Order: sequence, then C-alpha cells, then structure tokens
Amino acid sequence: MISLIITATATLLGTGATIGIVDYFAGDLPSIDAIQTANLSQTTRILDRNGNLIEALYHENRTVVPLDRISLHLQRATIATEDRTFYDNSGVDYRRLAIAILYDLTHRTAAQGGSTITQQVVKNDVLDTEEAQSRTISRKFRELLLAEEMERRYTKQQILELYLNTINYGNGAYGAEAAAETYFRVHASELSWAQASFLAGLPQAPSDYDPFGTPDELDASRARWRQVLDSLVTVGDLSRPQADQIYGSDLLAKMVAARKLLPAAHSPLTAHFVDYVVQYVKKRYGEQALYEGGLTITTTLDLGTQAMADKWVKAGVRTYAKRGVNTGAMLVMNPADGEILAMVGSADYNNTGIRGQINLTGMDPLGWRGVGSSFKVYTYAAALQAGLVTPATLLNDQTGVIGGHTFSDWDGKHEGYITLRAALAQSRNLPALWTYSQAGGDRVVSLLHSLGVSAQIENPAGVSTTLGHDALSMAEHLAAYSAFDNGGYRVTPSAVLRITDASGKVLEAFDANFGHVQVVSPELGYVMTDLLRGPVKLYLGGLGGRAVAGKSGTTEAYTGSIFIGYTPNVAVAASLMHINDGPKCNSGYAYLATNFPPSGWQCPTSVLFGENVGVSVWKPFLEEYYAKHAWPPIWTPPPGVVTRHVCSYDGGYITSGGYNEIFLKGVAEPRFPCGANPYPGEPPYVPPKPSPSPAVSPQPSPSPH
Repeated sequence: MISLIITATATLLGTGATIGIVDYFAGDLPSIDAIQTANLSQTTRILDRNGNLIEALYHENRTVVPLDRISLHLQRATIATEDRTFYDNSGVDYRRLAIAILYDLTHRTAAQGGSTITQQVVKNDVLDTEEAQSRTISRKFRELLLAEEMERRYTKQQILELYLNTINYGNGAYGAEAAAETYFRVHASELSWAQASFLAGLPQAPSDYDPFGTPDELDASRARWRQVLDSLVTVGDLSRPQADQIYGSDLLAKMVAARKLLPAAHSPLTAHFVDYVVQYVKKRYGEQALYEGGLTITTTLDLGTQAMADKWVKAGVRTYAKRGVNTGAMLVMNPADGEILAMVGSADYNNTGIRGQINLTGMDPLGWRGVGSSFKVYTYAAALQAGLVTPATLLNDQTGVIGGHTFSDWDGKHEGYITLRAALAQSRNLPALWTYSQAGGDRVVSLLHSLGVSAQIENPAGVSTTLGHDALSMAEHLAAYSAFDNGGYRVTPSAVLRITDASGKVLEAFDANFGHVQVVSPELGYVMTDLLRGPVKLYLGGLGGRAVAGKSGTTEAYTGSIFIGYTPNVAVAASLMHINDGPKCNSGYAYLATNFPPSGWQCPTSVLFGENVGVSVWKPFLEEYYAKHAWPPIWTPPPGVVTRHVCSYDGGYITSGGYNEIFLKGVAEPRFPCGANPYPGEPPYVPPKPSPSPAVSPQPSPSPH
C-alpha cells in the first residue's frame, strides 16, 4: 500500500489533477504566523534579582531562538543526519522514500526513515496529534502534499528554524536552545562540532539514546553519535581524523558527570519561594501562560541571602534539637518597599514528618503562627500614638489581677512600677496587659490592621491578646514592623520585580510606590525603633552598638519562638518550633500544654524563648549578612521627636537630677512636673537637695601704679 502512495503521487504531480488535490489536502495549511516559532510552547524561567536561574517551568522545555542564534555546526549536523538533500528537494525526497519503503518491506521493519526535515515539521507542527500518529494511506498522502505545499509557501530557512525549535531532543528538551542547555549548559549558538554532532542524533529516538539513562541507553547514544559523525564525514563537513578525535574525546563522560552535580528539579533551597511565585503568576496570567508562555520572571530573591538564611535556620534547629525543635523559618525583606530577599518556609521542604512543604513564613494561612510577646509592640505603639503613655511612663508590673483575671509574668516575679522603655526591653507581661487595658483592644487592633496585618483577632476586648496567641502571617508581621523602620509607610511583601513575555514585552514591573501609604507618623516610627533597640542591647551583645532594633516572642508552652526586627535597610523575622505530621504531638514535652490539647501543629518544646532564636539564628544571620554589606548609619530623629529631662520618680519633667528621654512632641511628652503623678503606694516625692555652690575664691586686688 505504501508503494501505491509513491506511484499515485508521482503520477498526480505531473497532471492538472494535482491542483485540486493539493487544494483539498493543503487548503487548511496554517499560515506561517500560526506555526512560526513565536507561537510555540516555551519554557518559563524564574530568576533571582541578579539574573541567576532559580527554576524553569514547562510542559515542553523550550526556548525559541532565531536560526542565526543556532550554531552552524548543529544546522550542518542535522541536515547531514536527517535530510542531506534538504536544500535541493521540494519537501519530499522521493528517491530516499522509495529506498526506505523497499528496506522496510524486505526487512519487515520500519527502521529506515524516509522523511525529510519538511515532512517532520508537517507531522510535528501541522497535523494534529491523533492524525500524526495514525498510519493510514490518507495521512501519509496528506503529509507528502502538505510538505510540497509548505516548500512553496516558506523558505528553507524558515522551515529549518521551525524544525530546530520544535524537535524533541529528550530529557524534556524541545528545540536546540533547551537541548544545548540541558546536555551541555551552553547556548545553542555556542555548540561545538562535538556537542552539535551528539545532539543531532537524538531526535530519531530520544528515549532510546538517553545518555543519562541506563548503561545500555548510554551505549546506544554513543553508537548513534558515531553514526552522525560518519554522516558528517560522508558529506565532507568533517575529515575522518577530525571525526575520530571528536568521538574519542571525553565529551559524554563530562556531560554525565556534570548532570549528577545538578540539584533536583525543585531545589529545596528555593522551593517555598518558587511555590509562592508560581501561585502568584498562575492567578494573574493562567496556567498556560506560566508553563507554555516563555515568561521571564525576575524575582526579588537574592540567592546568596537565601542560602545564608537557610543555613542559619538549619543551624538553629540543630542547636535546640535536644529541646524538641525540629523546624523553623526565616523571612528577609527590604523594609522600604517589601521586596522579599530570602524566604525559608521550613527547615526541610521534603520532610513530610515536619510538614515541610507548609510555608511557615505565612505566605499562605496554613503557615500562620502565634507571635508571642512580639505583639506587644502594637500595644505600646497604639498607646503612644494616642498620647496615653510616654517612654518614661511608669507601668504596673506589680498587680496581676486585671478585669477579674489573674496573670503572671514569664519569670513569676514582679518589679513594681517600671518605665515603658524597660518593660518593652525586658518583655514584661503585666505592663503590656495594663497598657492594652488602658488603650483598648479596638485601638490596638485598628493600628495592627492599618499596618497591613490581615488576621482577624479572636477577642480584641481580651487583654491577653497583647501576649500574641492569635495566629499571624510572619510576612505581614514583618511588613508591619517595617513601617516603624521606613518612616511610617505600609509595605506589602512582594516577590516579583518584573515579568516579560517571550517577545520581551514587559507584562508587569514592580512599583515601589504602589500602595505606599503612610499609616503612622515618622515620629512614632522613630520612637518605636529607639525603644526596640532595648531588647537588642539587652540580649544580643555586640549588635546593641549598631543600628539594630528587634523584639522577641514566645508563645504559650513554648510552641513557637520568634525574633523579629530590622536595620535601616533590611528586616528579618526568624522562628523555631516543633511540628508533627498528623494529629498528635510527639515532641516529648506535651505535658507543658496545660491550657490547650497538644496536636501536630501545637507541639510544646522544652524551654525555648524568643531570645534563644535571636541569639542562635537572627543575630548570626545579620552578622554574616553585614560581613558582605556595609553597615548602615543609625536612624536620624525627625523634627517631631524631642528630648526632655525627666525624673525616675514618675516620669515628670525636671530641670536637674534626672535623665534624658525622647518623646513625641505635643502628643506624648511629659505634661506634669516631677513628683506630681506618683504611682499607688509610692512614697511622697522629695525633691533632691540642690548641690552646694562651689566657694568663690577671692580675686587679688589690682596692684597700684
């Protein structure tokens, strides 16, 4: 039956009937626009902010390039192997086709190919999948006629470009550019004779000639390479000594060795970040654009910073493993605009035992966690903003009964009445509870939401809210803190700098000013920052002398510990905890959960404070980061922040004998003199006695003249 095709075709091509038959079979031949390389499925690439590849996404791994960016070596090797008469035939090589049919019939196999490059383009890119795979006479007849018609409509260069951008080279690589990158980590324009000759042999049977497969497949690919080199010698592109030298090289050994060194397709280092970017792009542009559109997604991530963050999260888990810690997270952000520089969602993405694929930085609600005492910052900020307190106000760390409920502090002690500054630095509970009661939950929660935290607070009226038991997104929590750092502006955690399509058209670009709304005053931000330098000075040693602000947080029964803060140009949140896969908690410290049933999510550790996270994870990360970057200068106070001399008795103003403190001018500064506002039970104020004036030495009388 195949012989009939040749006979019929040869007859028809010499008659006027050809015109009608060609019109019938080729009338629906797509225009060049419909099958040109720009419309082929292409690979999307996710890059870090410096242009380094993070991950490639595709249904078919393909990057379309023009013919002049494909090595002439590969063009020549492909023609020598697939279609030596390519530039002379009319789309069908009838002599070759007849020889192939004769071979197939006499050997009762289909091992001898007879298709030209043009026929392969028709089969791969014009016929639909079902028709291309059928073995009917009409399909073959249609293929031959369409190949002839394609030759009349398109140039040889257009056809070769289509072929080299569409053909399957195996291992997910479609087209010359993807193949060059997959097998040799070079561009298609850079392929040597050795590399090009190897690639040219793969399309005949990509799965059989897999150099990364079984030993038999590697041997088969080597034998196929020999065949291609022999073809190049036959057509005169290579001499026999050249071909032998190429075949005897260590090209394949080096290629296989390099492949083994590559990370897994979904690198655990960046997996959580890639998951987030994929969901973002899929939601905006759809799955087809993501996996077939050839997008270039330049992200905010810095791979060097990412590796550093991952290193210190893992180090923290190892340090406190004996206390039950098995996972952790870190988010690093530019506080000025919300650009995410690093995102470590868990200690091990591939570890199902710790639910490793859940992103604990809170980019999805499954990863939201309680933030402990780091919530107190919102309470104090709301009270300062309302003028209810000042940094020098003495707060109650004496009375544990508030609204009929009894509370205690983390150390079970009472310090009497202490300044707001000291209460925040030491993370005392009672002063924060009393301040929350004074400010009111609505005021605190309103500030929280204005800063960008979207979580719904379970019981705003309950003073225990200030202790941070409500689950928040770490990312939103860090963005809210960033407003105190950047002059009072709300920022949104952002992962994408720019997205371009396959043609280079910019689909979107990051706008640092978009949504850049001022939600607190620069003055409040500065005062909060100055107060937050206290915990750093108290717990983090040498960082206390730098421009560093931060706060610890420890949740009930040590189910999670966090340290969060910033410098003038980077904001960082880090956490450590224990999480199990399944409903039960096996951390070994479940007995510590006295007010709630422990579960796979809520697993107590042994005693682990937020300060431990600060010392073991947050501080060393920051020190290593600034070993590679210049430390920024300390914050400059805005005009609305004033310094006043106050007394330690009640925080009132005094002319001498007190200490200097900063205040919000006209809003939260001392309005009473020292001694006018004693706390309950405080002894009456006794003004300090003035220091005696030094005796004035008599001056000698002038000498008479």
